[in-house]
This record gives sequence, structure tokens and C-alpha cells, in this order.
Amino acid sequence: MGPQAYRVDVRDILEDLGGTRSLNEQIEIGVLTLGPQDYLPLRPAHVVGTITNTGTGLVLDGSVDIEVTAVCSRCLEEFPLTVIGELEGFYIAHGHEYDLPEEQEVAYVEENGVDILEPVLSALALAMPFAPVHAEDCPGICATCGADLAAGSCTCAPDLSGSPFAALKDIFEGDGSP
Repeated sequence: MGPQAYRVDVRDILEDLGGTRSLNEQIEIGVLTLGPQDYLPLRPAHVVGTITNTGTGLVLDGSVDIEVTAVCSRCLEEFPLTVIGELEGFYIAHGHEYDLPEEQEVAYVEENGVDILEPVLSALALAMPFAPVHAEDCPGICATCGADLAAGSCTCAPDLSGSPFAALKDIFEGDGSP
């Protein structure tokens, strides 16, 4: 389990229109769970970016990268996966919601700081691949016997019964066509 929050002190830019606070942070993240897949971090998440006072609020802009252990969706082998996400957030002081469009997502400046953990986790979730693979040419495993096809082919005959073209086999059998 990782931290519940990661607060960044922004008191030096709260009253400074156009003021910025640079970020270059290492954040310990717990196990990332997306659907049925758990990703175990191999190192802290690295956050680089800025927080800028725009007058209306504080805007977080930057990137986050992390290396995690993933399981290849084709061969089921674990491998290290680097994930890079685009970081964004918008923070306002309590009571300033009236100036914003209804659909604007906001977080709040509290005790002269902002919590950047939720935008970090959101950026990583959006950047995670749906079906991670350790190599684009990974052949996976045999659906019949489970053999690792990267180590060599198996002796199973291909099962074509589920093919949408299986019914055509009987039409062309024995008519002398190639």
C-alpha cells in the first residue's frame, strides 16, 4: 500500500499571479491495480513539472514515469515495463468554485499546499497498456497445451473448428480446387 497523499507546498506562489513552482519529485507508489492486473513498482515514480498560479487557480502540468513489473498478456511472463503519463491538475481555494464551468474538475489548496498524488495515479492509469507485451513479436503460448511458443513450436495440430471459414472446408473438399 502506498501513500494516501503527496503534498506540495505552494505558499510562495499563492499570492503571486504567474508565479510557478517547479517539481522534480520521487514519489513512492504502492501496487497499482487496474482491472485484473497488478503492477508492482520497481522504483519510485518520477514527477517533473510545474505548478502555475493563473489567477483563477493553480495549474499542474508535467509528466510522471515509473517502472513496474507487468505480466505479458501473450506468454504470461513477468517483465519490467516503463510507463510515462501526462500530468495535469487544477487547484483552487475553497469558496472560489463560482467562477468555474460546471464540468471543470478541481482539487483544493489546503494548508498552503496541494496534493498531487491523485493526478499522478490518474496519469499512470491512463498510460498503462490495456494488454502489456514484453516484445511486439512475442508469439505467446499454445492455446491447447500451454507451451511457450518463443522457445519453439509445439506438436499440437491447429484447431480450426472455431474459425469462421471452417464451414467452407466441406464445400471445397474433393472438387479438385487448389
